[in-house]
Amino acid sequence: MSRVHLGCILLVYTCLAAREPPMVTIPGQGTIQGKEISRYRSQKIIGFFGIPYAVPPLNNLRFAPPDTDNLEQWEGVQNATEYKPACLQTEKDIREEAKPFLDLIFPSFSEMEMNEDCLYLNVFVPFGNSPSSGFATIVWFHPGNFTTGSPAMWNPHTLVYRYRIILVTFAWRLNIMGFFSTLDGEAPGNFGMMDQQAAMMWVKKNIKLFGGNEDNITLMGYGTGGTSIGLHMLNQKSKEYFNKAIVMSANFLSPSIVKDPKEDRSIDLVDKSTPCNRRPTSHFIDCLRELDGKPLVDLTSTIDWKPLLDPNLSNSTNAFIPDIPKNFFERGDFHKIPVLTGYTNMDAILSYTTLIDQFATENITTENLQQILSEIINSDFSAYNNSDCSNNYEQLTDAAMFFYGPDPVKGVKDLDSIRKIVADFTTEKNFAASTYLHASYISKEQPTFVYRFDLKPSTKWVADSLPEWVSVPHLYDLIYVWGIPYWQEFDGVNSWEVRDKRISEIMMSFWTNFAKSSNPTNGTLYAIRWEQFTPDNPQMMVMDGSFNMSNSAKINYKSFEFWNNYYPKVLQTATQCCGTQNDMASGLQIPYSVLIFTTCLYVMQLF
Repeated sequence: MSRVHLGCILLVYTCLAAREPPMVTIPGQGTIQGKEISRYRSQKIIGFFGIPYAVPPLNNLRFAPPDTDNLEQWEGVQNATEYKPACLQTEKDIREEAKPFLDLIFPSFSEMEMNEDCLYLNVFVPFGNSPSSGFATIVWFHPGNFTTGSPAMWNPHTLVYRYRIILVTFAWRLNIMGFFSTLDGEAPGNFGMMDQQAAMMWVKKNIKLFGGNEDNITLMGYGTGGTSIGLHMLNQKSKEYFNKAIVMSANFLSPSIVKDPKEDRSIDLVDKSTPCNRRPTSHFIDCLRELDGKPLVDLTSTIDWKPLLDPNLSNSTNAFIPDIPKNFFERGDFHKIPVLTGYTNMDAILSYTTLIDQFATENITTENLQQILSEIINSDFSAYNNSDCSNNYEQLTDAAMFFYGPDPVKGVKDLDSIRKIVADFTTEKNFAASTYLHASYISKEQPTFVYRFDLKPSTKWVADSLPEWVSVPHLYDLIYVWGIPYWQEFDGVNSWEVRDKRISEIMMSFWTNFAKSSNPTNGTLYAIRWEQFTPDNPQMMVMDGSFNMSNSAKINYKSFEFWNNYYPKVLQTATQCCGTQNDMASGLQIPYSVLIFTTCLYVMQLF
């Protein structure tokens, strides 16, 4: 028996009961006919698939903002009973560390239907009458590093049927199609972000037609989906379209999460990868629009596609991300709404298991650990490729070893101790510190709930997809949030353990309760206390076997200050090449060693 397969297509079947098919008339578009979806015939939900939320982004609309003013209108009834193709993408862009999880839910990526005409959404509604206030609505932003992903990967049945919320999934332009920019008004970029906003606007305008409450819309996203939601919290127009946010395993407060147009080399790489001439940019963009879409995506798959700071890039469109995200939060200019956010206890580790194996030999030493941390830190430092900075780079590694290194007398004793340090280092660096900082800003204004998920799957064939020593890496908490143990009934060979089903019920209850009431434990049947995160009491729910609130024994709060306050200062100092730093106020030349000594005094205060 195969493992969990493609969402609704393989997991549920359409009920053939003799009744009128569900229909909804959308003003300005037309009438759509959905279908009943059920398991065991009685567990019904209603699905409306492939609803256009923008004009197909073809021809002159490639590399342009989505057109929501000229949506197609149709006569009669249009079938909305099948997923539309995913947006263009390539399997080469799937990160190696994501493949074990994707194999659980979507093992046949090569068979996925794709098309440039992809701006469609899907609405899944509980069967029966809606409450008087309307159903709470969750809009799902899929992960995929801004280059891959499809709504069809995610089976809505369990969340919608068991917890009676409306769930919306949608596709948005990825990779070059969603994030290419000519760095001027010809193609200012961030089209994928604009697609997301267009889908949000459609939901806000029309969800009441499906029994939803247009004033109770929650955005839920993971990884780059969560990062996208964080950016929408800063966009003035996006703020109008949602009321709560669930942000999972995301980092949008690091300056590197968005490209600086002064440092962006994407246009140069596209120029080299295609037959189009870069100058003038008007001819360049015309040429790119004439190329076949799928080969264009393949040719540019090695480029690091992500959102771009876009102030002053165009006089015809407003900037989508006019400033570094952290600056918005520092000045209080963000959407002040309830937030549920968190990460897993080994969120980043699968990106580094090969590196650990490379340096960790039978003779385990502190030097092994230092080599590993040095390689990881090098990714921060690589943009500053200047041999004069080599000494500064060593100081940066020393700072990390000072905080994360073992007792200098005892040293590193075994491979497990190295694994634990690297897991903590990478997770706190890439996810935990940003989550904590985001919660610190939000909690000053609104209810905020923070978690760390520590529960490795107990189902053997799922746990076997991971190294034995790895606990919960990136994506694996989605097993429980999406109710994956209920997606398919197995033949007894690949069945899910009862414990995994139970944990999934708790997680789904928390997430949907938050969407309904801004409180994850409101009305829950589980005797679990989840306290709000506040500036004076920044507690997290540690989701292990006991579901208790955090303490200093379980959460290293000092690491958040290290990454949020100390490390950025050392990095900034180390990358201002080189040897001396110019104090602009006084005109004094300060030796670099003095600056490092000063910042080391700061970090010692953390202990």
